[in-house]
Amino acid sequence: MIWKAIGQSITGTSHLQSQRGCEDAVAFTTLALPEGDEALICCVSDGAGSAIHAAKASSYTVHNTVQAISKHLSTFGTIEENGIIEILEQVYDHLRQMADEKEENINEYSCTLLGAVITEFSALFFQVGDGAIIRYTNVNQYTTIWWPHNGEYSNTTAFLVDDPNMSHLRIMRLQETIKEIAVFTDGLQLLTLNNETLSVHQPFFHDLFKWLRMATEEEHLAVLQRKLGEYLNSEPINNRTDDDKTLFLATRF
Repeated sequence: MIWKAIGQSITGTSHLQSQRGCEDAVAFTTLALPEGDEALICCVSDGAGSAIHAAKASSYTVHNTVQAISKHLSTFGTIEENGIIEILEQVYDHLRQMADEKEENINEYSCTLLGAVITEFSALFFQVGDGAIIRYTNVNQYTTIWWPHNGEYSNTTAFLVDDPNMSHLRIMRLQETIKEIAVFTDGLQLLTLNNETLSVHQPFFHDLFKWLRMATEEEHLAVLQRKLGEYLNSEPINNRTDDDKTLFLATRF
């Protein structure tokens, strides 16, 4: 067990009040690679609140993207930027197909997407829309890969279905060993990011990763998985955000 990972999507209180389900989604897996390495693949998505099929779109997008990347890695041993683009174009095409079959506008399947593919000495990150990907640096600090993408107003952003040419897609490859990563949707941005200083709220992640680092068995991860859900649905969190919230955490430590 090289990577220790947990992730939860929790329904926001505003969604409960309006009798809507959770429209966030998370999917992740690890994949054994030659020479004993282990790839980590994760995706997080937030379905647009205005979209009829937001929950279906986000769930389909994360699970099929993770599955397609895993298949690509199993076949070729690595994945480049153009491979991510091809996979996301296929996801877009399927969302378009679902919309066409129902004679609906593809905007009814709007969702963001954040993802990472991490191997021993390299990491490939990609993102459409808001939310953020956080990585641990060698100076004991957590930093964003990109600052969340919002439009003119704080509650607007880009979605995967906005453009079949993926003009909103950001991709970055880092040639370094990533030790820890967190990925979250915009429901947690106010708790985790400081918009004035464009910086990460360090105690939030130091406290959470402290427990994940100590896990040594799958049973420990199962307990932490449950605890993460309870934490995201706790009163202190719900008092600060009423939106759906998704958080993925993974460590090598």
